[in-house]
Amino acid sequence: MTRLEIVIDELVVRGLRPEQARVAADALEARLTALAEGHEGGALLARDESSRRAGAVDAPADSPAAVGDAVAGAVWGVLAPGGGRR
Repeated sequence: MTRLEIVIDELVVRGLRPEQARVAADALEARLTALAEGHEGGALLARDESSRRAGAVDAPADSPAAVGDAVAGAVWGVLAPGGGRR
């Protein structure tokens, strides 16, 4: 099995209280883990740059977990376009 490490240096969450931001971050981590574990060997994009920036996401502000899920989808979409979003 190939090891995949995703490092997020900074997560900016506007409009959530600190405890809600923590819930969103936990959901982000859980969703990325699930996406990576479910990835069936398709190509991940090679990285030439020192960092990548995913685009903004839309998610219901009253659901911090949905915010985390949406961010995870955006990050995974940068790594494996069209691959493995469940």
